[in-house]
Amino acid sequence: EFAVFRGGVAQRDQVAVIVGNPDLAGIVPVRVHSSCLTGDLFGSLKCDCGDQLRHGLRTLKELGGGILLYLDQEGRGTGIAAKMRAYGYQHEGLDTIDADAQLGFGADERRYGSAVAMLRALGVQRIQLLTNNPTKVQHLRNAGIEVLGCVPVTGEITAENEQYLRTKAARAGHQLDVDALIMAAQ
Repeated sequence: EFAVFRGGVAQRDQVAVIVGNPDLAGIVPVRVHSSCLTGDLFGSLKCDCGDQLRHGLRTLKELGGGILLYLDQEGRGTGIAAKMRAYGYQHEGLDTIDADAQLGFGADERRYGSAVAMLRALGVQRIQLLTNNPTKVQHLRNAGIEVLGCVPVTGEITAENEQYLRTKAARAGHQLDVDALIMAAQ
């Protein structure tokens, strides 16, 4: 089931995908996923976003149901045009964080107010968050959402996205052991 929420950041619509029949009064499995046109739709090899989207949906189903919040915040909140310009800097050897800095952006420009508003509108107060990102957990907790645990969501590691994932772990604090994931895939 899809629930569309009007407004939010820059008056963009946000979408909640309700998988199965989760008990909204209980602890609800939730994936907060920021849009990634290149990864989600076109299967970009530069990131693991499309894999995370699909694995997140599959995990929600395996957990007996939950909610995927699909937020319109392309490029860690910088937008598609800036993301494409950042790709140029990455091609020159900068990592994703330094490429965004070249464009005048912080390491992560995403906001989670829409996610909080959506959860509240759905009557959800306690969640099990599907994420590797402790900053996302903290944003939700600071807004009054009870995050009572996390489930990691990983994608396939390829030669094209390995450095991106290492940057997420080393510089953005994501809970990813890239070497262990590579070994497990072999």
